[in-house]
Amino acid sequence: MLPNQFQELLEKFSRGSCTPEEEQFVIDWYDNIPQPEKTDIPEKEKIRFEEKLWSAINPNPAQKRSWIPFITRAAIITIPLLAFAGFFFQREFISTFVAAVPGESLTHKLENRFFNEGKTARAILLADGSEVALQPESEIVITSDFNSSQTREVRLKGEAFFKVKRDPGKPFMVYANEVVTRVLGTSFNIRAYENDREITVAVKTGKVSVYANSGNTSGKNNILPPQEVILTPNQQMVYHRVREEVIKKLVEKPEIILPNSNLFRMQFENAEVAEIFEVLEENYGVEILYNKALLNNCKLTTSMSDEGLYERIEVICKAIGASYSVEDAVITIKSNGC
Repeated sequence: MLPNQFQELLEKFSRGSCTPEEEQFVIDWYDNIPQPEKTDIPEKEKIRFEEKLWSAINPNPAQKRSWIPFITRAAIITIPLLAFAGFFFQREFISTFVAAVPGESLTHKLENRFFNEGKTARAILLADGSEVALQPESEIVITSDFNSSQTREVRLKGEAFFKVKRDPGKPFMVYANEVVTRVLGTSFNIRAYENDREITVAVKTGKVSVYANSGNTSGKNNILPPQEVILTPNQQMVYHRVREEVIKKLVEKPEIILPNSNLFRMQFENAEVAEIFEVLEENYGVEILYNKALLNNCKLTTSMSDEGLYERIEVICKAIGASYSVEDAVITIKSNGC
């Protein structure tokens, strides 16, 4: 549900024109808002506040629903009515009633939840301009102070592609079960369904820091553990939840990251194989290790078509009698020379 749709729903609720299903949805939402354990507001003042605020919501007493407590409806009013409430109570009471206490963990703050019940990705625009493509059966939770705190924090269940608005002063943090991803501005995909044995973070552009977070899901006051992994484009981290093992590898289908690449139009005439590898490294942002001295006499005449990176490497290796392996996100060429 988009923010403007939720605002309209609250207005319908305040008018008493919701369907039973809509009304129950709002009440369930309110019940999940953290309430202060106690306040110093006198009981008589609370009752007077409830009565005045209810009168502002619904001036017709006959339409009042006695089975819903006054305070429930009072708390679900939109911002203009909260300003009206400020006339009766001190600001401190209002802030503790509708907002999170500074320094609370991600779990306990007022939250906005987005769940994708559809069959295709759901596009969500965050307050900072970041974009999220939320996959089916997936959910993200965003705290109320997302765009005003020192870090922009999101909790993910399922899978989503993030295109983060760059802001060096406010790192973007995604908490996905036992894995935390920290970025400044980049695009990446996280797959972290509850029942999957593995959590995967794959980077498309930019650079991200990923680390295991099995001991703390709130994200507050964390010290980065030894299993921190730095990922660059076409790299991914796979976290095995049972073995608590982190593996860094290349994505299944690396994509060209070089802007305005002309790789598909390139022709190589009796070119050194090392030169071709350098072109591939530049286009894909992937490290290719080889013994340049051994490949010094290896030359090749070829053109680049639109096949994938691994297919190109395979063709080159067959042509010069070499082989390759991929480990720790690096392609290693094994050759005895030409």
